[in-house]
Amino acid sequence: MQNNLFPEDTQNAEETRPSPPPAGGISGEELAQFEQFKKIKLIEQTRARIAKVECDCLSPTVGRAELKTLCREAERLGLGGIVVLPAFVKACVAYLGNDPSCSLVAPVSFPHGGDTTESKVAATKRAVKDGVDEAEVYAPFAAIKEGNMAYVRREFKKLVKAARPRALRIVLDCNYLDEHEVVRACNCAADCGVNVVRIINAGGLSVITSAKSVLRDRCLLKGDGCTLAEMEELEALGVAIINCNNAVEVCSRLLNAAQS
Repeated sequence: MQNNLFPEDTQNAEETRPSPPPAGGISGEELAQFEQFKKIKLIEQTRARIAKVECDCLSPTVGRAELKTLCREAERLGLGGIVVLPAFVKACVAYLGNDPSCSLVAPVSFPHGGDTTESKVAATKRAVKDGVDEAEVYAPFAAIKEGNMAYVRREFKKLVKAARPRALRIVLDCNYLDEHEVVRACNCAADCGVNVVRIINAGGLSVITSAKSVLRDRCLLKGDGCTLAEMEELEALGVAIINCNNAVEVCSRLLNAAQS
């Protein structure tokens, strides 16, 4: 009877009653919030992936303008690091500015590893003094191939000491070393306290798998991937750092896709 006496109240109540939620019990606002949450999570995951990627710039003809651009882009994208020739370390320290998000890495005895231990130690100390976060030293490939692991071990230990308080990386090149030699050198590096082993020119995943198996959690593994597919394969194998010569281009595409 009350509804018949006050029809205008009934009409007002119907107008103010919230609309029923769509099928599934989720409102449009909640759905929009969920989509925004997913987007934020995707961007966070993408940035975490990018933080594992490094870009090297080791051309002998590289100019300072190119290096400055690389430093700027590395910071913008949140790359894990850049690798530059020792002669450009001081300049890149200035380009990156105070408290940069990416690491600065310099190669030593690039690309052959044939310098004497004394030369490698001196170059490592100089790189650290100039401001690198990590020195990436090419291993003595000839000694490894000869099976002279006592020499290799002595060199690695001296280099670990020379790099302090910074981190030391050792580079193993599969153009010169077979899988068995790589595994043996990896084990030696881990025993000597090397922080990262980088394997280049692997030519397949079996070398990476074998190296990861022997290194376990004793030190990190760095691999090279030029395409997104190669980078994803390395990620799946547990590679902690991925070198990509065109990292700026690849990671820009990744980040743009996540943000769109």
